[in-house]
Amino acid sequence: MPGALRHEDPQPLLQPEAGLPAARQRHPAGVRSRVQRGPFQGRAGVGQAEIAPPVIRRRKKHSRVLLFGCNSLALEVAGQLIERGWDLLLVTRDHQCLERAMAKGITTREVDYTDDDELRTLGIGSGVNVIFSLFEEDARNVFLTISAKYIDPDVLIITLSQSADSSRKLHAAGADKVIDPYEISGRKIYNMIRQPLIAETMEHVVFGQRFLKVAEVEVAKGSFLDGRMLRDVEISRRYNLLLIGVVDRELGDEFTFVTVGLDHKLDSRDMLVVIGPTEEIEQLRKDIAAGVSSERRPEQ
Repeated sequence: MPGALRHEDPQPLLQPEAGLPAARQRHPAGVRSRVQRGPFQGRAGVGQAEIAPPVIRRRKKHSRVLLFGCNSLALEVAGQLIERGWDLLLVTRDHQCLERAMAKGITTREVDYTDDDELRTLGIGSGVNVIFSLFEEDARNVFLTISAKYIDPDVLIITLSQSADSSRKLHAAGADKVIDPYEISGRKIYNMIRQPLIAETMEHVVFGQRFLKVAEVEVAKGSFLDGRMLRDVEISRRYNLLLIGVVDRELGDEFTFVTVGLDHKLDSRDMLVVIGPTEEIEQLRKDIAAGVSSERRPEQ
């Protein structure tokens, strides 16, 4: 099983003013009237969000959430939380992304996150319970974490890291939960996708397509996969699926990432871990159950 991925030669964080936003800019025409200006008064949450991490679900039922950063991941997370009734405000100074967020029905506000007084106007220290810091730059995530914890040591902060070195700095700054994709080994991925809640999150947020699913497909005894070499099966081409790994039952519960040229003999009860459209996954399962060879399945 491969070890955790490493991010080589991480850059030092918090260079003087490096990567920090410039002074406040004016809104483009037609945007100002739709951006929230007063104190954060979003609708009260109606329930706990299934998609939220357990540490968030332990918070009060009507927690207020701030989400900093405006990128594809941030917009998808915001949409998922709003769908589940969370009281959320997205904070950004990116005017183009601001318009995209408003088009999705996300409440937004333009604030200089380097100014503690402006952070207080958002409710930090007086009502906000949870902060997502999803800037693409580690320096911004560290800066915001330090500032928010200075104002309210009890606020829960979930943030994104780009390296193990950055993760240590974010934890030192006070982040409660650091999401570090470089520390996710094959075992962690396999354990995560076996939990329906996290699999749903990966499908919707990580892969960004609601019709894509993460699934385990068992090799049945006597099926066209039983006894075949993995490199000869061509599942990706025949079924429009991405094969990401194999669980070899002879080795217990060992998960192995699929790499080019992997020489592995499939046996009954082995599990293929695939990503793809639901109909393709179900077709593969039907073919395995019926003994249909993938070579006899029509080309797509």
